[in-house]
Amino acid sequence: MEIGERIRQVRIHKGLTQTELIKGICSNTYISKIESGKAKPSYSFIMKIAKVMEVEPEFLLNMDIKNIEPDIYRIYETYIQTGKIDSQDLALLKLHARESHSTSTLIKIYYVLISHYTKHDMEEAHQLVEQANNIISSAYTTDENEISYYFHCLSKYFYNNKNYPEALHYSGLYVDSIQHEETSVRLARAYLNLGMVRAKIDEDLELARTYTKKSLQIFEDQDFKAGIGNALAQLAIQYHQNAQYDEALETLDMLSRFSEDFNKSYYAPILAYNYGRIYQKQKKFDQAIECLQNSVEYDMNANQEEETIHAIKVLSEISIERKNWEEASEYLKKGFHLTALYKLPNAHIQLLHLRSQIYKARFDFPAYEKELQQAVQLAQEGYYSLLVKEISIELAEHYYEARAYKMAAKYYQIALLR
Repeated sequence: MEIGERIRQVRIHKGLTQTELIKGICSNTYISKIESGKAKPSYSFIMKIAKVMEVEPEFLLNMDIKNIEPDIYRIYETYIQTGKIDSQDLALLKLHARESHSTSTLIKIYYVLISHYTKHDMEEAHQLVEQANNIISSAYTTDENEISYYFHCLSKYFYNNKNYPEALHYSGLYVDSIQHEETSVRLARAYLNLGMVRAKIDEDLELARTYTKKSLQIFEDQDFKAGIGNALAQLAIQYHQNAQYDEALETLDMLSRFSEDFNKSYYAPILAYNYGRIYQKQKKFDQAIECLQNSVEYDMNANQEEETIHAIKVLSEISIERKNWEEASEYLKKGFHLTALYKLPNAHIQLLHLRSQIYKARFDFPAYEKELQQAVQLAQEGYYSLLVKEISIELAEHYYEARAYKMAAKYYQIALLR
C-alpha cells in the first residue's frame, strides 16, 4: 500500500476531513496530491499529520506486509485476553483487512474488528461482516483456534441484530469448532450461547434447555460461579417460557440460594423480576406486584432505569388482567416514555399489543385493529419473528370472527411467513 493511500485510510478511520487534517500544515491541493499518489510527503510532514491523527510516524511509513504479522498476532491475543484495543491498533487492522494476508491472519483481523464494532458501532460492524463473508469461508479448517473466535463474534453480531437464524448457524459452528475442549469453560459458554439463541427461535424450548443444562454441568464441574448463576437464570426463563412454572420456581430457588454467597446484588433484580413473572402467570397478583416493584427499585438504585421497562410491562399486564384501566394506562404511559427515551423497539411493540387489549375491552375495535396492525408492521421491520406470529394470529382471528375474511387471510399468511 502506497503511503498516500495509507494516510487517506487512517484519516477516514479517524473521521477527519482533509481540511481538518492539514490545518496549519499545508494546502488542500498538496494533501490531495499525496493521497492520490502524485506527490511524496517529507518526513517532517508525516510527523505533523501523525500527531494530528494520534499515531506514530512509523505507523504511516511501515508498508511491509510480511513484517506486520507479529503485530496482528499481538493485537489478536491482547483482545482475547482483555476485550480492548487502542485506536492505533484498530487503524492498523482496518488498513490490513483487505490486504493479501493468509486466511488465518484475515480471520484474526476480522474477529477483532467485528467484535469491537459490534459493541461500539453496528453500522461499521455490518460493513465488516459483509467484507468478511466475501473473503473467508466458514468451511475453512485449521489446528489453530482463531476460526472458533471468528464464529463466536459472528454469532454475537447476528444475535444483537435480531437475526436469530444466522445467529443460530454461527452458534452451531462455534460449538462444533471447540468440541475437543470437552470440559472447558469456553465450551460451557458456547452451549449457553446456543441455548439462548434457540430460545429466540423455538416455541418448544426443550432443546434450548438441553444446551443450557450442558453448560450448567460444565460450569459446576469447573466451579465457575459467574457461569453457574447465568445458566440458572437462563434455565428458569426457558422453563417459564414453556409454562413449566414449578420447574421455573425450583430453578429460581436454586439461583436464590446460590446468590447468597455470590454476587447477590447482581442477581437480586433478576430474581425479583422472574419471581414476579411466574406469580403473575399463577394469578398470584399481590405477590407478583410486590416482586416487580422490588425489581424496579433495584434497577433504579443501580441507575439502570432502562431495565425497569421489563417490570413496567408486566405491571401493565397485571393491571389489564384486573381491569384496572386507569392504573394500566399510567404504567403504559411510563413504558412508552422509556421505550422512546432508550430506543427499545421490542418493548415498544409489546406495549402496543398491551394497549390494544384495553381498546378491545372497551369495544373500540377500530383502535384495537389499528394498534395491532402497527405492532405487526414494526415487528416485521425489526425481524421479531415470534412477535410477528403471535400478534398476526390474534389479528387474523379477530378479523375472522368479524367475517372480514380477506383481512383474516392476510394476517394468517403473515403469521405463516414470519
